[in-house]
Amino acid sequence: MRRVVRPLVISFILSLVLFTFVFYKQSYEVIPPEIVCKDCNVILITMTNLRYDHMSSNGYFRQTTPNLDGFGKESLVFNNAFAQSSWTLPEGISIYTGLYPYQHGVMNRDDGSKVSPNIPTLVDILNSNGYKTAAFTGGFDYNEKFGLTSRFSYYKKCMTEPKVYYLNTQSGQQQKVVDEISQYGEFECTIPNALTWLQTNQRSKFFLHVQGYDAHCPFGQKGANLYDKNYRGTIDYTSCLWTFDRSKPVIENGKTYYPVYSTRTGTSSGILLRAEDIFHSIALYDEDIKFADEQIGIFLNEVKEMGLSNNTIIIFTSEHGDMLGKYGRFMRGGPVRGTFYDDVLHIPLIIKYPEISPKRLDGLVQHVDLMPTLLDLLGLKLQSNIAGKSQVNLLQNQEINSYVFAGSEFTPKPDNIYFFKKTRVDAVRSKQWKLIKESIFDSAIQNPPSQTIELYDIVNDKEELHNLKDTRKDILNSLESKLSSWLERIKQ
Repeated sequence: MRRVVRPLVISFILSLVLFTFVFYKQSYEVIPPEIVCKDCNVILITMTNLRYDHMSSNGYFRQTTPNLDGFGKESLVFNNAFAQSSWTLPEGISIYTGLYPYQHGVMNRDDGSKVSPNIPTLVDILNSNGYKTAAFTGGFDYNEKFGLTSRFSYYKKCMTEPKVYYLNTQSGQQQKVVDEISQYGEFECTIPNALTWLQTNQRSKFFLHVQGYDAHCPFGQKGANLYDKNYRGTIDYTSCLWTFDRSKPVIENGKTYYPVYSTRTGTSSGILLRAEDIFHSIALYDEDIKFADEQIGIFLNEVKEMGLSNNTIIIFTSEHGDMLGKYGRFMRGGPVRGTFYDDVLHIPLIIKYPEISPKRLDGLVQHVDLMPTLLDLLGLKLQSNIAGKSQVNLLQNQEINSYVFAGSEFTPKPDNIYFFKKTRVDAVRSKQWKLIKESIFDSAIQNPPSQTIELYDIVNDKEELHNLKDTRKDILNSLESKLSSWLERIKQ
């Protein structure tokens, strides 16, 4: 009997050891050593304001992104990637720090906020590991004063000359202001400068960021010669058309119009958009994407011609998307208050990695995950605690995130003519469910804010049209608990 049992015991122990080893290897190994791209170069391209669903490779009806579509066929394409905020300043810093906006604290342009010197960024880590770091951006939210781009070893911004306009304030007085949005730089400027730098530094180990505001309003910089050529409206699209809340439709002579503001006329002149006008603005937006895609195609071809493809990780993403008039919200309904619908938060993320075969990945990922993922792929250590999680195991179909989160707040200056109250927006999303909380603080006094709560079944309601907060209390309570736990955790 002992002779029979003993081999069985030994066999069981060996099986247990083997199972334990396999489980440990699958669960705890950070990255298989064979796919570490030690000393690889890195190129990050960001097309600000590009929606995920306006790329032709993601099912859009117009062929807006043929070059990026081809790039995606050679790359890892993340189908469910999400931003942490609705505008560029806090989002760009979240990408580089792996921290949510509430953690890095840079959520206002005009209050002196900047990244703390005590917060290490991706740029700092790469600088200390022998990389030459350079960034070429359209300026504004990537201004050095915010404490991010000043850390690059070389930085150049492309900004056009500011245009000055007279803006009527609510008091009826005229105030001379700068149309800052007209200064946004585009890929036509940043890409040639980046290629010049790359020609000189291609033999060095480098990290390069190239950014453009091409898809940001005002739309139609190329003259509306591509889509919707027969438009006969009279709307001036050379300024941004936006709202700072839901624009309620106006009915005149049986026709529906949406009131919006212009960056040139402010609140003194309401502009009414017809359905044809909104359709045309989207056509102009798509045209801008198409021209930006052409510039990116030129850049990617030059990188290939330089022989850098086999030792360079290339990342493409967007800081956020745009509402484009949905729900009566124009721009992002707007950037001060922000909106957290998927039109804004669902962003493209494509990574071309020399050691990994192309594929599409469905796991939930966030911009804060990009920094730790990239460092893992480069085989570099992360010494600080961050919110983002490396997604390397997702490449082996082991999903890391069950939920993704977004949250930021904004306190406008007293002379802000568009919006006057402190606002805050938070969201939690799984693959099926999405909770959005918008809060408006009526004054500096700590009164309870007025609050809007929205709950959507993303699987059955992709457009987020049917608010289920009153009918699915079970899901609402569960997601509110997740959101509260997340807020407590990140503020520790």
